Amino acid sequence: MNRRRGERHPLEPTRPFRAALLFTVSALLAAAASAQSANGSITSVRRDVVVSQGVPGRVVAVLADVRVAARVSGDVIVWGGNVSFAPGGSVAGDVLVVGGNIEAPAGASLPVEGRVSTPGSLLRIYLSEMRRAPWEHSGLEATVFSGLHLLALSVWLAVALALLWFFASPLSRAAMSAEEDWSGSLLAGALGVLSIFLAAGAALALLPSSIAVPLAIFFGAVAVVAKVFGMAALFLLLGQKLLRSVAPARRPAALAAGFAVLAAVSLLPLVGALVWSIASIVAVGVALISRFGSPRFRVAF
Repeated sequence: MNRRRGERHPLEPTRPFRAALLFTVSALLAAAASAQSANGSITSVRRDVVVSQGVPGRVVAVLADVRVAARVSGDVIVWGGNVSFAPGGSVAGDVLVVGGNIEAPAGASLPVEGRVSTPGSLLRIYLSEMRRAPWEHSGLEATVFSGLHLLALSVWLAVALALLWFFASPLSRAAMSAEEDWSGSLLAGALGVLSIFLAAGAALALLPSSIAVPLAIFFGAVAVVAKVFGMAALFLLLGQKLLRSVAPARRPAALAAGFAVLAAVSLLPLVGALVWSIASIVAVGVALISRFGSPRFRVAF
């Protein structure tokens, strides 16, 4: 069925934040589903779990509590919930709880044979996973790393859609700038990142701490803002190429499509990290060259 120009397709989101919410929920479901590879595992989303019989695999719960009253042979992973133990309940593997508490049986220690990880240990897990080769199996660390990666990607999409909602025209101009000069954006990004790091290092080394620390924070904030804005512009540009449309009404769909491609590539071992790093450098260059999407010519009144 043909549509008139400017008419919104009924399947296109009327609000960018609706797409962000849907992607966030999908990321949580994917993180939970990734734990179902072993036979006998339990995965639950928004429904509390009571382990009253032995579980040969692992238990994964998202936005739900877990009550362990029997033997769990695998790991127990809970995102946004609590873990409690009844007499006779035990875990042979590791226990990871993010956004909740762990309650031991009354008058006893935690019946966990593996490691107990909380948000305070996530940095250690992340660094351990970064040092691991892609072909090495690491169990809980790989699951945590994948879940954090998906959650980080959902935040990226939410921020990019928010930028599109409030700064649609500057993002569009920045995307056009990136299309016109890819090599220039890459060079500008590399020089910009290097200059920011050198400036921050020089400030910390040569200036008093009362001045150097605020300057270093300022330079870091500039780099972060430039990367976030530039990545949103790259998402939009790639999506417009995929949809073959630059119509304003299709910008949210284009940004989501471009993000989906880069996000999928970022999940690949080794190659994903390299592509995302190059895109980040280009993004900084796009933001700097386009002056954050400001108009090239101003109209005098």
